[in-house]
Order: sequence, then structure tokens, then C-alpha cells
Amino acid sequence: SLVSTPLAGVAARRATLPTGSSTRRASTARVVRCRAAAADAPAMGVTRVWHCPPPEKERKAAQAQSTISKLPPHVLGSGGLDPASQSPQNQQAYLGSLAERFLPVDLSYGGVRVLNVDPPVFAIPNFVPNDECDAIVNITKGGKKLVRNVKKIELGPKLPAPVSDGAPALVQRLCELSEDCKRFVRCDGAWLEGVVATSWGAEDGLKTRPPPGAFAFELPQLCVTAKGKVSDVLPDSLRVDDANEIGHQRRCNVRVFLSDPPADGSNTNANASSSDGSSSKGAPDIDRDAYSLKFDILDLALAPAKGTAIVTFPSFADGAADERAQCVVKAADETPVVWMDLPIAVGLDPDGIKKPVSMADVVVEKVGTEENVGDAARDKNRQEWRANVKDGADGEQSSDTGAAMAEAAKKKLDELKEQGL
Repeated sequence: SLVSTPLAGVAARRATLPTGSSTRRASTARVVRCRAAAADAPAMGVTRVWHCPPPEKERKAAQAQSTISKLPPHVLGSGGLDPASQSPQNQQAYLGSLAERFLPVDLSYGGVRVLNVDPPVFAIPNFVPNDECDAIVNITKGGKKLVRNVKKIELGPKLPAPVSDGAPALVQRLCELSEDCKRFVRCDGAWLEGVVATSWGAEDGLKTRPPPGAFAFELPQLCVTAKGKVSDVLPDSLRVDDANEIGHQRRCNVRVFLSDPPADGSNTNANASSSDGSSSKGAPDIDRDAYSLKFDILDLALAPAKGTAIVTFPSFADGAADERAQCVVKAADETPVVWMDLPIAVGLDPDGIKKPVSMADVVVEKVGTEENVGDAARDKNRQEWRANVKDGADGEQSSDTGAAMAEAAKKKLDELKEQGL
């Protein structure tokens, strides 16, 4: 199966789709420009993916579902796993797991690659054409507000305007991109009826609370990370209280990168000459900081090519947030990073998302201590012991054995009184 590893490990073995586990650590990953496995797959450009070393500080996951299944470094180095390279049985097993825990997808969608198995992370190359990416980037020149160290563009006023000269209106293109998302995320029969844009809120989110179990697209979010800046953690899902209040939770996010990735500096020292004039042709050093998107818990870094969509699932089927999908966006010193989010939300039941039971919710009472035994309990203890104490004058405790038992009972009663019980 695709490899199950602890947070700090990466198993280096041939990738297949899931069962089994491994806790072996992998050798250092090498950054390699990706290549398309299928001749008819769209070119992935210069998308790069690699494992980052885990942080020195030990991490403690807050969720029981924190097991992570990673791909070996050499598979990431080739641009991720092509689902078509797997047997039909493995594909069906993986599809069943995705449908049960997250959402069903179409693994035959053009050029899709698996970048992480659990939690699932997919890359779809050329999701938006390069020239259209440039046109949308031009929209980011005004109407910004800073959220999570990210500048968000107010798209509402810009929706009627054309994307560029002679191009359709922005609202039309966003609706078309949403329809493309539906062809990958297969919630057939569960989508909210009507045109996608009719469900968008005025500024963000949804206009109205969707029916339970109905899927809908929130208003897309156009975002910018300024030169040399790193965003705060982007959980992408809503907090449980917030989701319950508005009646929906984000189950999937399609994040399309509209700007060029940072330059690959991994080959800088690949053929460096030594002081004696000899040439070193060893494996090139990895420029681990040359990423645009990083999943900290997964130790996974990406430099997506322009127009590439990265698909993640920030919450489970029950609506609980998946902390493993949290990520940050980083911009190089020379250029900002521009991307667009297309969040897919689902309507919640009237009871909303139930909080998971934790040890903090369990009350353990210590019986027999002054702190939690009240006067009524102490009186009951005394009465029970008094009932065992018989007066020898009534003739029922005339034997030596009865007298001994009565004496023992009296001593025990005295002990209880001394202990305050």
C-alpha cells in the first residue's frame, strides 16, 4: 500500500495505493523537475515537490487520526504518483477510502497526481491557462484587506467586469472553474441546484444556509502573499463553533496558483569545483526554502507551477477539522505569490458538528476523600457501622465471637470519626 509512517518518518519503498504501514525513515529527498507519465497528460511545467526535514521540536498531534501516509522521495521527485500506474484494484481501494473519510474524486481527471496519500493532497496541472493567470493577477491591484498575514481581494465589485479585453466576465470564468472542480470532486446528486454563483455571499462564504448534506461553492477568494512574507497557518476549514453557527463546513479546497514558482536553487552547488580543480558531481543540495506552499505536519513542500491546482480536504466526513491539512504560503524576496481558493462547503444537520470526546470531558471522582464526600455520605457510613454494633446486654452478643466482632466494629467507627467520614 501507499506507505503509512509516523510524523517524523518517510518510508522509501515502491508506492502503491493503500494498506499496510511502515515506520522506516527515508534517505534525503532530492528535488527533480517533474515529468508527465502519460503522453496525453498536460505538461506540469516546473512544479516541484519534496519532503522537508521534521522540526527539531517534537510535535504532539491533537487528533487520533494523525497517522500519515506519505510517498517516497523518488516518487515526489517525479512529480507525484500517477494513479493510472496503479492496478484497478488498488485504485478502487483508494477511492473507497477517500469516499468514506473525505469525498469521492475522479482519479482519471487529466494529469492529476497524488502528492500525499493520507491526508490526500492532489495536484492538477494547467487547471488555469497561463495567460488567464496573468489576467487574474492584474485584478489584485486594488481592494485588499489583510487576513492571516495574507492580502485578500474583494471580488464582489469585480465580478461583472471581463477578466481581460475580449474575455468573458470574471463571474463566468469562476463559474466555469467551479464546474471543472465538480468533475474532479464527484459529489454527484448532492450539489446545490442552480448556477454556482447564486449561492455566493456578498463578501465571502455562502449567501444562505445550505440544506443538510447539500454541497455548494463559497465565493472564491483571491489572495496575495507579499514579497518575502510567510502567511499564518491556513487551516482552510471552519472552527466547529463557527461552522455550527453558519450551518456549513468546508470539506474541500481547490487552491490555484496564479504566479510563477520561486526559482530552483538546488543545482547551484551540483557541479561545484573543489580547491584543487576537481569537479564534484554528487547529488545537488536541496533548496528547501524555495517553496510556495508548505504542509508543516506532513513535512511536505511544494513549488506549484503557474496554473496548477492543489486539492486538499481540510475536514473529515463528520465535519471535524483535519489539522494535518494546515499549510502556509511563502513568497520569495523577488516576487509575491498570488493564488485563488475555491472552497467547497456542505450543509450541516440541525445538531451541527459534534465535538469529539476527550479526557477533558471525562470527570473522574475520587471516592472517600474530604473533597468530594459530603455530610450525607459520612452520616451514611456511620449509620452502616452502627448497625453492626450490637449491645451485649440484649443477649444476642453473649458469645465471645460476638463480643469480638462488636469490639472490632466500635474501633472501625472510631477510625471513621477520626478521618472525618
